[in-house]
Amino acid sequence: MDALPGIAGQIEEAIGRELTERLLKRRGGTEISIPKFARGSMLSEIVGLQATEKMIREIGPGRLKLPCGTMRGAKARKAEAIRMLREGASVPQVALACDLHSRTVQSYRAEMSGGDDRQMDLPFE
Repeated sequence: MDALPGIAGQIEEAIGRELTERLLKRRGGTEISIPKFARGSMLSEIVGLQATEKMIREIGPGRLKLPCGTMRGAKARKAEAIRMLREGASVPQVALACDLHSRTVQSYRAEMSGGDDRQMDLPFE
């Protein structure tokens, strides 16, 4: 897996990929504050106390504009839904996990297969 670019890569180096993705999914595309003290901060509620302390030490306190706004919202849900479908998850599983309507997930599945698979052909004579 490639390292994330720019400031996201610096955060990844400090706290690892999983916590960086968690932060970007929650706050990507917005400005956050790296506090002077980790305890009780918004950042520590997202990534944990130890990770926040590492960010303070390695990046420093201050305001930080996070990239990757697409990791939040509809685009992120669609990307996650498509990933889950490719891995074999069912439409209901994906809909529940990604907070999407099952018809939306069916539409994504149809896009992946190049056609509309929401309704099978019925044998009318």
